Amino acid sequence: MNAKLSRQMTIIGLGTLAFYACVLGTGHASLEILPQFAISAVIFLCSGKVMRQMAEKLPAKDQPESEEVEEPNWELRNLILNWVAAATIVSIVALFLIKPASMTANEFGRFLLKMDVIMTDYDMPIAP
Repeated sequence: MNAKLSRQMTIIGLGTLAFYACVLGTGHASLEILPQFAISAVIFLCSGKVMRQMAEKLPAKDQPESEEVEEPNWELRNLILNWVAAATIVSIVALFLIKPASMTANEFGRFLLKMDVIMTDYDMPIAP
């Protein structure tokens, strides 16, 4: 368990380094905040190594061999994964259909965030 967690912490550290490199590369942040970014990434990377070393020092757990591991329901997991993927794709396509062609994605996001109330009481013309 601790070995898996240490790997995950190392991956998070590498991910933060990549994220900070992208933020600095695109110019969204200045070099003044680089020390804070570097320190947090180094903490993630070092914590993974420390956890791995601690896991190696711990004694192995004695598990009875009679304990049976339940087989996961792969059909259900596959169905859930398929539905989540389909819902994600449909949501992304819906956003592309809703967004006007003249707006950029940033403008559309700001428009959605600033939209407080949706009018539902439209004046309907009288049918002839």
